Amino acid sequence: MNANQLAQLVMRIGLGINMLMHGLVRIPKLVGFVGKTAAGFANTILPDVLTRAFLYGLPFVELASGILILLGGSVSKWGYFLGGLTIGALLFGTTLKQDWTTAGSQVVYLIAFYLALRGLDGPGRSRR
Repeated sequence: MNANQLAQLVMRIGLGINMLMHGLVRIPKLVGFVGKTAAGFANTILPDVLTRAFLYGLPFVELASGILILLGGSVSKWGYFLGGLTIGALLFGTTLKQDWTTAGSQVVYLIAFYLALRGLDGPGRSRR
């Protein structure tokens, strides 16, 4: 394995476990997670029913993203893509709340997903 392949493996393991565990730890306490998190959006333009619907689905999307990433091969790109879209949606809600500290962390995740996807092409391959 060359250094680029090792770097991609490290990224895959790290982001895969992160997304997997975000989903796994939230699913058993889903109602509490949704209630606590939804309360933080009470003063935004998002309707409560929309916020709660998103939050009920979020752990399952995170879990799916983590599994796809960890499986590797050709399916990992879809896990990275799903993870990046998820972070984009979270970023939207976080900036509505004007929670800039959390938004900064989410941008770091977004960059990690971007780099992971770009890294799948490997050096010297066309990115078209």
